[in-house]
Amino acid sequence: MTRPSPAARREASTPDSRVPDHLLRVGDLDPGVLRTLLDRAEAMKREPLGWADSLRGGAVGCVFEKPSTRTRVSLVAAAQRLGMAAVVLNRDELQLGHGETVADTARVLSSYLDAVAVRTFEHRVVERMAEVSVVPVVNALSNSHHPCQSLADLLALREHFGTLKGLRAAFVGDGGSNTCNSFLSACAATGMHLTIARPAAYGTDPALLAEARETMRRTGGSVSVTEDPEDAVRGAHAVYAEVWVPMDRRDEADERRRRLARYRVDDRLLAHAPGDAVVLHCLPAVRGEEITSDVLDGPRCLAWQQAANRLPTAQAVLHTLITAARLRTA
Repeated sequence: MTRPSPAARREASTPDSRVPDHLLRVGDLDPGVLRTLLDRAEAMKREPLGWADSLRGGAVGCVFEKPSTRTRVSLVAAAQRLGMAAVVLNRDELQLGHGETVADTARVLSSYLDAVAVRTFEHRVVERMAEVSVVPVVNALSNSHHPCQSLADLLALREHFGTLKGLRAAFVGDGGSNTCNSFLSACAATGMHLTIARPAAYGTDPALLAEARETMRRTGGSVSVTEDPEDAVRGAHAVYAEVWVPMDRRDEADERRRRLARYRVDDRLLAHAPGDAVVLHCLPAVRGEEITSDVLDGPRCLAWQQAANRLPTAQAVLHTLITAARLRTA
């Protein structure tokens, strides 16, 4: 088994005041901490078992109010690679589903565990848990933000292009989705240039745009918004597609498909992008709606690399937050 280097062990024993108590949004991460997370994830991807003793004996709780494939498996595997137990809890298995408050649940879970990851609907649920939890809370997905996905996205882009700063990306679809919100913050923190192409009815939160632009003034990135997907992908290094009908919007399915039909990522749209542009998708995909099978299965698509990167980035997040929390209370 490969052990972390002496430098890595020294780094892990030194508190970093910039590491947040919780990870609820990508915006919680200082750009320097974000770079450190990606570096650590890259090291953990190369040597996945090299950190197996780092948090041995600990435990992570994974609360799932929504169905999950990538998030559930990546978090459980990440915990095991750090020597930790993973306790997976569905809503129906908790008193949370039978009247206990979010705050009371968080108080109890944080007395047993070293971290709590929550995949839920309303973002206020993870915020409320973080307010009362004495251990790190990780937003494993809410309706507003999906930070774990964006970390995997950034790692895939950095692996492919060798850098993030200065890259141009186009997000095509629902500009108010949790994935778009988090990817916007990720682009801001890394100095990327993002164009969001969306129908007027599915715009990005103005407060999030303002926050991103403030960060981009420091990192050198930029963000623009358009209703024209063809214009958005011109000059883009990466084109991001996302499912049109999320789990909490099933009642809007027909309207969403009608409004978003113009925003399908297919060969026709990619003809307007540079020949070396790559395609991103957070999965699961509805083939033939937001993306065609030809593109999803084609050589330009990084979706499977993004999915694979959910594991080392989850491992890096848990290690970083839990280690910092332990040092703060030592």
